[in-house]
Amino acid sequence: MITRLWVLLVVVLVVQAKKGRSPKPGAPKGTYLNGLQQKMATWYSDYNQFHRDKVENSQLGAFVPALKNAFCGVRDGDKKNILIGSECQAELLDLYEETGKCGLEICYLIEMVEQKSILPFMKGLIEKKTDEDAFDYIEKEVVEPLMEHMCGCAVGLVGAFKDCNGNITKSQIFELAGGFSVAALGGKTVTEFVDDLLNKIDFETIESVVRMLMEHLCGPNSDGRGKCYSYFYDTASTLMQWFAYSANQKLSGSILGIGDAPETCAKFDIGGFAELSEFIEIVNKVKSELCVKECKDVYEDVLMGCCMGNMVLDKELEGNITKLAKNFETVVHSLGMADFKMDEYIQYYDRTLELVRDPKCDNDVTFEIKECTGEEGSGSNDGKKTEGKGNKNKGGKKKGGGKKKGKGKK
Repeated sequence: MITRLWVLLVVVLVVQAKKGRSPKPGAPKGTYLNGLQQKMATWYSDYNQFHRDKVENSQLGAFVPALKNAFCGVRDGDKKNILIGSECQAELLDLYEETGKCGLEICYLIEMVEQKSILPFMKGLIEKKTDEDAFDYIEKEVVEPLMEHMCGCAVGLVGAFKDCNGNITKSQIFELAGGFSVAALGGKTVTEFVDDLLNKIDFETIESVVRMLMEHLCGPNSDGRGKCYSYFYDTASTLMQWFAYSANQKLSGSILGIGDAPETCAKFDIGGFAELSEFIEIVNKVKSELCVKECKDVYEDVLMGCCMGNMVLDKELEGNITKLAKNFETVVHSLGMADFKMDEYIQYYDRTLELVRDPKCDNDVTFEIKECTGEEGSGSNDGKKTEGKGNKNKGGKKKGGGKKKGKGKK
């Protein structure tokens, strides 16, 4: 009997090992972070199963090496690529030889899938105990390495594709399948359709927008630590937590970004926005939420830092984004969707920029938005946050428990 029990135990352990046991959520039960971690634990297990069934033991698994050979060949000086053609492969090869890292982005993604590189990251995130620990972990493991790579490679990649896209339909895959005409494409062959589509895309403007965005994102944050992409990540993560708090979700650890201000500064009537449809109604609602004297410094710090100023005050960037939006409309029209219009979205974009550039309240609260000075600010400390999650030193964090004395938001 005991022998049978041992055999059963061994079988159960082997089955569990093959399934890939999901890590346990580290945040306290009932918190917003714990709920997310439970979903991630399910994804962790599902991804293990997907990788085993679809990548390791299926026809898709046999296709992965072919993709790898096509896109990782740049590393070995291979000038052939059946998917994007020899011209684009040559551009990527030149870029890789020049930089030592750029041009291999698709290769990196394929290797991540092949090696299940995402699982250790997911395990670490699932086991974090507080919101701040989770955000810091994502920044260290994903945001910083990704943005450092993009700061050095994004413009070169877009430039390479701009120079070679006209030759993509000369690749082997198009030689094999591009000659077939398709009724859904207006009777054009696949090659003709793709050529027409690529000819309508304004790659010059795309390159200009990417260059400007990288200049802004990769520039120093004179208000605080590191580069501007860290500021935008801090802002996004802080807002994410504030919205969870506004939805009455229980937090794990501290409220981010509010420093010594009342914790009501992190709470908004988000349900009230759902009832609004007119732009002016939304503007007035935003004013009522942000034009609060006790919260002014917090909102100016988190939402209106100099990195944001760099973006919204750049009229040339605005013009190129508008131009790109109109080009997108043209491309969509070429796909048969003649009713699609970008005018309304462009109008919202322009009006929003006007409001952010000169934020005005109906009371005596005033906001200032300005550009960075070009030097990293005093919040820098070898890439570490010196005062919690705030973008400036005055930001910081406040414990979720307990109330701060004083008048909060009305």
